[in-house]
Amino acid sequence: MRASTLVSLRANLVLIAACVATSDAAWLAVCGCAGHADALESTAVRAATLASAAAVVFLVRRIAALAFDAARASRHIAWSADRLVIADPCPRDWLVQLHVELHPAVSREDVAQACPRAAASCRVPRGRA
Repeated sequence: MRASTLVSLRANLVLIAACVATSDAAWLAVCGCAGHADALESTAVRAATLASAAAVVFLVRRIAALAFDAARASRHIAWSADRLVIADPCPRDWLVQLHVELHPAVSREDVAQACPRAAASCRVPRGRA
């Protein structure tokens, strides 16, 4: 497997795990505050936990794509020496990094189109995105 595939797989697994943990904690708080802690064992609550986690995953991925597009449009990101450089005052830089890790090849091509000097580094992908 290529390194970019492993980075993308790891980023997806971490995002899914974080969203499931957050969703589980939220449902635990809801059931606990409602006085029905035993409801966590029901299939309906487990399904609701997974459904809300999936919704949060899709929402975070969409927000990360929008943050990447905004950073690219405002020229806060560039490829330098085969790695991504994010400017310090870039708002939501962690979302930009997340998008790059989720979609390494697409991110590299998008930045290369926005900055012609970076085109050489996008032709031969090496290392981590």
